[in-house]
Amino acid sequence: MREDISFSVDGLTCRGWFYRPDSVSRKTRPSQTATLTNTGLGILSIAKISVTGPFIQKNTCGTSVAAGASCTFTVTFKPTTIGTLTGGISITDNAGNSPQSLALTGFGTYVALAPTSINFGNQTVGSKSLPKRVTLSNKGSVAVSITGISFTGTNAADFAETNTCGTSVAAGGSCFIQITFTPSAKGNRTATLSVTDNGGASPQKVAVAGTGT
Repeated sequence: MREDISFSVDGLTCRGWFYRPDSVSRKTRPSQTATLTNTGLGILSIAKISVTGPFIQKNTCGTSVAAGASCTFTVTFKPTTIGTLTGGISITDNAGNSPQSLALTGFGTYVALAPTSINFGNQTVGSKSLPKRVTLSNKGSVAVSITGISFTGTNAADFAETNTCGTSVAAGGSCFIQITFTPSAKGNRTATLSVTDNGGASPQKVAVAGTGT
C-alpha cells in the first residue's frame, strides 16, 4: 500500500538576532510551523527526524502518521552569526522518495528594532502628530555602522524621522528614532522605515501607518 507525504509549505523563513557569546540571555526568535500530511492510503512509519543548521525543531508526529492525518513541526531559529543561514529538516520514513525534506532559511543580525510596527491612528490632514519612538539596539560584540535611515512605500512622504544613531552604534549600545506622521490626504497611509547597516539582514524595517482625517 502506498504512503505519500506532503508539507504545507516549501520552506520556512525566519529572522533572528545574534547574541554575542558572552551574553547570558541567548534567545530564539518566535517559532514558525509547517504541517506534514500523509496523503497516502497506508500508515506512514517515521524512522528518524533530523535538523541541520542553527534551528531547533519539535513535532507532533511520533513514530507514525495515519493515512489522511497530519502532524505539525514547530521550528525556532537560533543564529550563531550574522547573515543568511540555511538548514533543513529531514524525515526518514517508508514513503516514496524518502527522506522527505523541508528547507529552512534564517537571517542573523546584530540589530534589533522595537517596536517593529507603529500606528499613529487618526490625524488631521496637514497636521503633524506627536512623535513615536523606535529603539535600535546593537546586540553584537562589535560596533554597527549605520549608512541610512529612510522611508519607503506608498505614502513615504507622510512620515518623517529624527534620530540619535549617527553613523554607528557601539557594541551593546542603542539609539532612538523619533517618527512623526503628517498625512497629506484622507484615508489609510502606510510606509516602511528602513535602517541600512552592516549588522546583518539589512535593511531592518518598521511598518508605519496612520489615518488622515
